[in-house]
Amino acid sequence: MIRQLQWKPDFAKTVDRFAAWARGDIIDRPPVTCWVKGRDYTPRLSAPSSMRERWMNVQHVVDSAVESMSHQIYVGDSFPIFWANIGPEITATLLGCELDFSANSSWSRPIVETAEDWAKIATRPANFANPYWQAMEQMTQYALDVCGGRYIVGLTDLHGAYDILAALRDPQMLCMDLLDTPELVGPAGIQAAKVLVESFERQSAMLAKAGMGYTCWTPLYFDEPYYVPSCDFWCMVSSELTKDLILPTVVAEIAPLKRSIFHLDGPQALRYLDLLLEMPNLDAVQWVFGDGHGPAARWIDVYKRIRAAGKSVQVMAESPADALTVLHEIGPKGVWITGCSFQSASEAEQFLRDVEKLTRTPGAKR
Repeated sequence: MIRQLQWKPDFAKTVDRFAAWARGDIIDRPPVTCWVKGRDYTPRLSAPSSMRERWMNVQHVVDSAVESMSHQIYVGDSFPIFWANIGPEITATLLGCELDFSANSSWSRPIVETAEDWAKIATRPANFANPYWQAMEQMTQYALDVCGGRYIVGLTDLHGAYDILAALRDPQMLCMDLLDTPELVGPAGIQAAKVLVESFERQSAMLAKAGMGYTCWTPLYFDEPYYVPSCDFWCMVSSELTKDLILPTVVAEIAPLKRSIFHLDGPQALRYLDLLLEMPNLDAVQWVFGDGHGPAARWIDVYKRIRAAGKSVQVMAESPADALTVLHEIGPKGVWITGCSFQSASEAEQFLRDVEKLTRTPGAKR
């Protein structure tokens, strides 16, 4: 377990705050992850000319990220993280997909052309030798090799089983397959969940060997196996299909985790909140209300439901005032504040003082 970083000397306090948060508690104040405008600099490394190389060139990707981290300012419970990002559908490459790249993301080329093809997916083992996964593992290892105690190395973005199936097949066609031939899709979903767990355990072993602890694209840190299970696709299907086919894959994905926060994305997904709150081994919920549906204070009743069930919450506030409003209403225990950005460290530090003051206020909800 890491408790001190060169670029985050007070990291031990952040580790303790996240541990308390996962238990639904606090030690001094809730954890606060905020973005502060970094120091201006001109990148030393020029980008490769090929878009594919910009994503896949191991040394360029890692060295550029490390250079950028060295110019950031880490206030509150923000800390420097590198995680190998080759796009959100990299786990689909383990089952045969190729990826295309743009400046800001990558996407898969579907390989399931008919519903009958799901039978092939249901028995297909993970191909960890494919070039995308190999590049991701090489980035992770190189980042570990050059870390030197400066930053944390995390897991890549794995997505969930039915998001993987949507990458293998056009999402609308997957919806049709679920209606027409659920008996073919179901086994493929179970296999995708097994591949995801296998990929998580494979990456976790790399981090554990380096004594790194666990983080990922959601900037928490724990010394136990942790991840962010999710299913964006379930917004597109009925509650009946979700309970019968999708929920078992979510349960399987959470099973190997010691700490977990579910990524619940969009108002349409709220109908599944109660399913999540019934899971005894789920620690927290990351409620993403989405553009145009804020501020966070609009969803205080949702946060209260989550906390009443004994789960912790990530509050993705639109502003410091929004964050303080939510904190006042639901109390500081089991609350992690994110989303606030500042032009200077002094502004961010003033916000932290406001959070501390509200936490200590007599009569504040606890």
